[in-house]
Amino acid sequence: MDRYVLYGQTGTALLAGAALDRFVRAAGRTRTAALSGAGAALLALLPVTLQLRTPESRTDDVTAVARGVAQAGARGDGVLYMPARRRVWSLPDPGSVRGLRDLALERGPVASHTLYGTEVPAPVIRARLLATPRVVAVRDPAEQPLDRTPQEIVKRRVLAEYFEQCDTRRVQGARITVYAHPGEC
Repeated sequence: MDRYVLYGQTGTALLAGAALDRFVRAAGRTRTAALSGAGAALLALLPVTLQLRTPESRTDDVTAVARGVAQAGARGDGVLYMPARRRVWSLPDPGSVRGLRDLALERGPVASHTLYGTEVPAPVIRARLLATPRVVAVRDPAEQPLDRTPQEIVKRRVLAEYFEQCDTRRVQGARITVYAHPGEC
């Protein structure tokens, strides 16, 4: 994960800076060797540093996910995060879900003092899903393992039994699928 690598780079930079400072204070050949070594290290690490700052280096692209949800959903649609921890994808841009109703949410992240919020029990999710004509599901990529909580199981089961897939958009790290009752796509 790049967030851990960046902390490591900071520590490495401090150690390298301290070593370089010591060599710079030395005279003659040692100083020239230290400056040459520092320059070579900088040139060697530059491509890695630049690559870490591109959207392609991330496992997911929350901006693309938010844009995809906004494009897929219409006012009054339900939105479902599968699994619940994917609700975090909408936090940077709350406007992407404006007008959509989070069918599983009991208390949001701020109210629940959690990163993802808390979800209602599985029977409530089932009832809300069945009462909603169109649902935008924000899901993990296909190769990810499925969560086995009662809420996640009921989300998958109700969508499979009572809805049909209308459209799926794939963005970096996510799938955004619109579901509707049969014949309503």
